[in-house]
Amino acid sequence: MKISTALDNIDYQHLTLPEFQRGYVWNRDQVRGLMQSLYRQHPVGTLLVWTTEIDPNHMRDDIGSTNGPITLLLDGQQRITFL
Repeated sequence: MKISTALDNIDYQHLTLPEFQRGYVWNRDQVRGLMQSLYRQHPVGTLLVWTTEIDPNHMRDDIGSTNGPITLLLDGQQRITFL
């Protein structure tokens, strides 16, 4: 998945955080490291996502009355939040 696709999916509420995810905790050095890796076109890891049917009331984000499958971001939140 391209970064732009992941960010679009967040905007359209097709990709969201499960309730158990911690908040954003990266410090300046971690952000700088990710930026350097992106600039040098080094691999920056993968995202772990899970598409499932779930009750929207158990989601951290306000996804309202979304029906149907939803994709949960299980790993990669710190990178995506920074971007």
